[in-house]
Amino acid sequence: MFKPLISVASMVALLGAGGMVRAQDLVLPSIPEATDAIVDMLAGSGMPRPSKVKLGTCIPAVDATYPGQVACTVAVTLGAAVSENQMDFYKQDGKWKAQPSVSQDRLPFPDPKLD
Repeated sequence: MFKPLISVASMVALLGAGGMVRAQDLVLPSIPEATDAIVDMLAGSGMPRPSKVKLGTCIPAVDATYPGQVACTVAVTLGAAVSENQMDFYKQDGKWKAQPSVSQDRLPFPDPKLD
């Protein structure tokens, strides 16, 4: 008779741990890199340079079009206003780029990490 080498509970725990490792292995932009990427994205819109950018929860981007693309909640401070958004970040030609995210359903809103 066949005896499993690993229990179902152990398998579930290992799969969960694998998910945590993948989340921890995400490559994220630094705050200055994220700020520059947002500034580039908003170029020509007349918006001022953000005075502060804070990254919250980040996950692998849904429907990613670039290798290593991540979706993050972001708090952007413009003057006295703070706006919480979801943005995708990816590297292109060695430089971080930002774009609106389609991962909103998988990211918390409001994100407690941005408090």
